[in-house]
This record gives sequence, C-alpha cells and structure tokens, in this order.
Amino acid sequence: MSAVRTVLGDMSPEHLGVCDAHDHLFLGSPRLPGEELRSVSAARAEPAAFRERGGGAVVQWTPYGMGRRAADLPALSRQSGVHVVAATGLHRAAHYDARVPKGPRGRAAS
Repeated sequence: MSAVRTVLGDMSPEHLGVCDAHDHLFLGSPRLPGEELRSVSAARAEPAAFRERGGGAVVQWTPYGMGRRAADLPALSRQSGVHVVAATGLHRAAHYDARVPKGPRGRAAS
C-alpha cells in the first residue's frame, strides 16, 4: 500500500504510528437507543487522550447515514494531532430509517 487516505489527505502508511483500528467518534442508530455518540467535546477528547498515550491514528468506523459527521472529522484530527481514517459505505439496513438510501448514490439498490 503506497498511501492511506485520511480526512486531511493521503499519507504514507509508515506515518500513521500506533493505530486504533476500530472506533466511533460519532454514532447514531435506531437499533442502538441510548448509545448515541453526538458530543463534539467527547469526540475531541477521545483521540487527544489516545495521542497522549502514544496513539497516532484512529479508523472512525461510523458509516454514512449513522451520524458520522464527516465534516467535523478534519477539525478533530487537527485539534487532537491524531490521523483519522473515515469509513464509507452503508451498514445493515436495520440501522437506518426511511430517509437514508439503501445503496450507493447514483446506483439502483439491488
């Protein structure tokens, strides 16, 4: 692999450092009531604490339509000093209400 796509741009894999390979900085699902992660301050604190303990990168696995707040991730990465890799795609249909598409944009769902 020649590059890893982070929310701040592509970088060499050797610059990632210690990785948290599965985390959720933001999350919301009708199947997980009471387990929502919506606080920007909490989302900022988690990677900062990880960085203080030697962490270098977080893979943020919240997919499209589940409150991933992709627009907030670059600022969180800059503020925490931790590289953030963001998931794409969709989760199982049970995690969505009727407003979220059931397939990729621009394609018919199969």
